[in-house]
Amino acid sequence: MISKILRGAAWLGLILVLLIVVTVMAFRLAAAFRETAGRADRAPPSGHWIATRSGDVFVQEKGPPSGIPIVLFHGTAAWSELWRATSEVLAAGGYHVIALDLPPFGFSDRPGGYARQDQAQRVSDVLEKLNAAPAIIVGHSFGAGAATELVLRFPARARALVLVDAALGLTAEPSDPPAVLRPKWLREMLVSLTVTNPLATKLLLQSLIAKKDRALPEYVEILQRPLTRANSTPDIADWLYYFTGADRGAISADRSAYARLKQPVAILWGEMDTVTPLAQARDLNALLPQAHLTLLPRLGHIPQIEDPGQFNDALLKALGTL
Repeated sequence: MISKILRGAAWLGLILVLLIVVTVMAFRLAAAFRETAGRADRAPPSGHWIATRSGDVFVQEKGPPSGIPIVLFHGTAAWSELWRATSEVLAAGGYHVIALDLPPFGFSDRPGGYARQDQAQRVSDVLEKLNAAPAIIVGHSFGAGAATELVLRFPARARALVLVDAALGLTAEPSDPPAVLRPKWLREMLVSLTVTNPLATKLLLQSLIAKKDRALPEYVEILQRPLTRANSTPDIADWLYYFTGADRGAISADRSAYARLKQPVAILWGEMDTVTPLAQARDLNALLPQAHLTLLPRLGHIPQIEDPGQFNDALLKALGTL
């Protein structure tokens, strides 16, 4: 009797494993069928591409060309369009807004090389092509690493730095990517289940914000739009391996480097951020005692969409001090 129960349990376990494998493979196959668009097929007409030494970068510009340039760096899995409301407010205030897509996200080319140094070089190339004056650099979340790297490596490009819920990794011990993620096929499976899975977009967005009702259809659509580009899943899988390890070659990963920042700095932080908790903001402020830390009550990791009015008011006030 016991042996029959054990055999039945074993068969049930095998069937469950097979169902899981089939389901995961189905998501990966669905991604391959879904990802067929060219880079220009779904990019907004308000943007354009600028050639750099590592591929073309998609840029959306707003505001008077003679205004003080403000460069907006987005976070993980986002792109320039998620800054739309902020870009419009800044442009109305007379700033020349330069919102760009950091590869592999958005509509920029995906040549590989996603370390902070690579991203900083790309953006420096963009600013050179635009003949831009020293800019106010604004970095959100994962993009804050590249933004800070730009200011540290190319200080002549920046007149000031604004860090928004910055994911700089300064409070974590340096580590290598997990060995389990070394096989690319496994990373592709994980990405097809999460980042490029349209069924997961809203849930992932809600996990990042404090105001869950702000995971609006318009933001979900914005995040999903570039993911129909050809090879999105394998390209993001390449980035994932870099992202899960420490960027040891980055100047911005060195805590001692922050004392060398000469530009004025402002820090804006969602008080209810659970992705980069408030303790990280206070640690960053300790490294940059000259920076002014503004806490955003009731907001989480993406304050610019959780309460655009509150965030934009705080940003404009910070810009006034810079």
